Amino acid sequence: MLVMLRVLEVKNLALIDNLTFYPEEGLNVITGETGAGKSMLLGALSLLLGERASAEVIRSGEESALLQAVFTAALPGGQEKEYIFSREIRRTGPNLCRLNGKIEPLTEMAACGRRLVDLHGQNQQQSLLAPATQRELLDAFGGEELLAARQKVAALYRQLQNLEKELAQLGGDEAAVARQADFLRFQLEEIAQANLSAAEEEELQVRFRRLSHARQLLEITGRIYALLSEGGHEGAVLDHLGYMEKELAAACALDESLSPLLDRMSEVAEQLKEIASELRFYQENIELNDALLQETIERLEVYRTMKNKYGKTVAEVQETAAALQAELAEIEGRSAKREKLAAEITQVKAGLQKAAADLTKRRQKAAKILALQITEALQSVALASAKFQIELQQIPCGPYGCDQVEFLLTTNVGEPLRPLAKIASGGEISRVMLAIKSVLAEQDEVETLIFDEIDAGIGGLTIRAVAEKLKQLSRHCQVICVTHQPIIAAFADHQFVIFKENKNGRTVTRLKKLTGQEREMELARMLGGQDEITLKHARQLLATAKNL
Repeated sequence: MLVMLRVLEVKNLALIDNLTFYPEEGLNVITGETGAGKSMLLGALSLLLGERASAEVIRSGEESALLQAVFTAALPGGQEKEYIFSREIRRTGPNLCRLNGKIEPLTEMAACGRRLVDLHGQNQQQSLLAPATQRELLDAFGGEELLAARQKVAALYRQLQNLEKELAQLGGDEAAVARQADFLRFQLEEIAQANLSAAEEEELQVRFRRLSHARQLLEITGRIYALLSEGGHEGAVLDHLGYMEKELAAACALDESLSPLLDRMSEVAEQLKEIASELRFYQENIELNDALLQETIERLEVYRTMKNKYGKTVAEVQETAAALQAELAEIEGRSAKREKLAAEITQVKAGLQKAAADLTKRRQKAAKILALQITEALQSVALASAKFQIELQQIPCGPYGCDQVEFLLTTNVGEPLRPLAKIASGGEISRVMLAIKSVLAEQDEVETLIFDEIDAGIGGLTIRAVAEKLKQLSRHCQVICVTHQPIIAAFADHQFVIFKENKNGRTVTRLKKLTGQEREMELARMLGGQDEITLKHARQLLATAKNL
């Protein structure tokens, strides 16, 4: 027994002032007179596990009702984990729901409760009605090969999701990415064709200044050259220097101390001659070339345009080109990766579809066998005309394949099969659930089953069959059953009686576990009396159940 309800405590709920229920392993049966509060006890558990409540359920004269339950789950190594449910229903103010001592929304308690308990009866929750649960049960029934096929589908689906996520992270608008790559290539081509260099730019700037002022330079250098070599009405500077040099040489002959001055004058004269020569050379080679000037201007315009677009200097333009190249390489790498991912996605999708088709075939095979077994089980619990079918509907492929599993049932000849969730009769659906659970007991992960009014509308030999089914089911899980039938009660591992008594002038509900003679007396009461005949019958029922 992996999961069990250990204790249910109810305070101030309807006629219950203070009641504690300690169910045990196996089949637990609750009996008692009509109106004693048998279903009320299970109703308390329903409220703990998510059913909506109003202040009307609170015991008269009290301000709140308190419901608590403790479940235990077996862990490896002989240890146990406790789940403690608590709910306080107040006349004023919100209800307080606690799970393991922590305040939680009612929906959270209900979700946890559905994993631990199935309540079967009128207006009760049934995890078996959920398509997801039906799929899980069918797959478990199908055995290891079907489960392995499902694991393969799940693995491929996870792989597909990861690949699609990776593809999405690369950028979803491929056209925009392609346009960006084209623009980067255009920019890089523009920079490459410009073929910029800092040295050329400096040379162009010098050339531009010289060409744009060539006439002015010719005029200035010409005037200087004329003064040095050609003179005018006052004579050339070099001619004057030659005359002064001769006069100073004559003076040196008279006074040698003037020799240094003569040497310096000779040097100046020589330097001026060189200057004049270079000026003449400069004039002869300077260009008045409008075409070359225009070419220089156009080349400088290229530099100006490139620097306006890509950087303030040639070095910055080159840095921009390197950055653009890196960005383009990244985009081209992403494109290659995108193509690779797209190919992988196509391949995985094909694998997923194949694996899902295989899983569907295995489910269809298992569904036929399971439906037949459940139909036989239904016919043994007074549903002789019942027909059970498992339908697989195709849905978009997910981690569990491409099938939505739905259990269909009809209990009357000529009536169409309908989803299990649309069965109206509480007593009937309890028997349906009992039949299904008896077949699927080893596969079902919910291990505490509660049946309310499962014997409604049946009698005779059918009661015996229902009792046997309950007993069979209790070998795999904890079963709690409210019944009016002595045969079902006789098959119980543990029998409890619920009764009313007066306390301080008020009616209260009590619960007691029966043993030995007390149990015989309760069965005799259920058989219609407590005389020797009914007591003997009660003992016979207990003996028959024990021997079976």
